[in-house]
Amino acid sequence: MATYRLPIINSFSIPDTRLTTGNVIPEPMNINFGTNNRFRHLLIRFLDTSTKDGLAGKFKVPKNYVGSAKIIIDWSATVTTGNVVWGFDYNHAAAGGSMDPSTDTESLTVTSAAPGTARLLVEASISVTSSNLAIDDEVMFLFSRVGSSGSDTMASNAYLFSLLFEYTDV
Repeated sequence: MATYRLPIINSFSIPDTRLTTGNVIPEPMNINFGTNNRFRHLLIRFLDTSTKDGLAGKFKVPKNYVGSAKIIIDWSATVTTGNVVWGFDYNHAAAGGSMDPSTDTESLTVTSAAPGTARLLVEASISVTSSNLAIDDEVMFLFSRVGSSGSDTMASNAYLFSLLFEYTDV
């Protein structure tokens, strides 16, 4: 049995403007996060707001999927105190299933503490009910910072570096 991590931010991922406008911003790292300006890759900035601000996307469950499904969140901040509440709402469809669902299969959250030192990478994970997913399912999701939660106490932007689907095979 092996564990795999599949990046799920892809060309189908966009800020979800149905929730709020302009609070989830893809931008070069050096604009607000980097101080040394050595690496200018993209990251996604989630503003510190009292709303639920999200990134919509989709991915396909791989052919070797068996279970142990998780969403892995690699993020950081320029502050060292407070918590961020991350949310993952999703639905899935097999061949012949609805690509226009009216409800979510699951709405999941995790509370993750700011790094103890500014700009250190933090890894958080959200467990997904593995039996909800099957090989070749199309998974449609909204990944969000749930600033409306009383547990989201980090008074600063959160910077997303990676969003991964973790799973195991045989």
